[in-house]
Amino acid sequence: MIVLLIAYAIVFGMILWSLNQLSEVSGGYGILDFEPGYSFDRVNEVLGSYGPEGMALYGRIQVLDIFNPALYSLVAATFTYLLWRDRGPDWLCLMPLLGGLGDYAENVTLFMIARAYPELPVGLVQVSSMLSLIKNGLFVIGFAPLIIGVILWAIRKVRGNAE
Repeated sequence: MIVLLIAYAIVFGMILWSLNQLSEVSGGYGILDFEPGYSFDRVNEVLGSYGPEGMALYGRIQVLDIFNPALYSLVAATFTYLLWRDRGPDWLCLMPLLGGLGDYAENVTLFMIARAYPELPVGLVQVSSMLSLIKNGLFVIGFAPLIIGVILWAIRKVRGNAE
């Protein structure tokens, strides 16, 4: 578990560092991954703001994003397992993996979009935008057992301390 947390901290830290650089280069623009769906014009606007240096930084972020969904999903799945073991169905610990799978689906389309830029395929942008919305929904569903588990754990701790 410690190895997963360290690996995630390193990858996420490198993503944040690269995002900060990208924001400076692009005049404040971030990445489409954080937007809940996007239009063709928005994709064109964001990618157009990057310029060559920004596209190189975005490429670095995309490489790091190969590892990020697996790491955050596995960390969340492990914590979910620890919170729910002997208290609920075993499959609950697999729920956080849904968010990671949705993230990977969107990442593939964003990679294809970035490689095609400036010739953006309209259909691919639409599919990517739809996958962004699905990813967000899967993230909420997938992380619900973790959040509920933390709340129940906190309630047990408070009740345990009150007695």
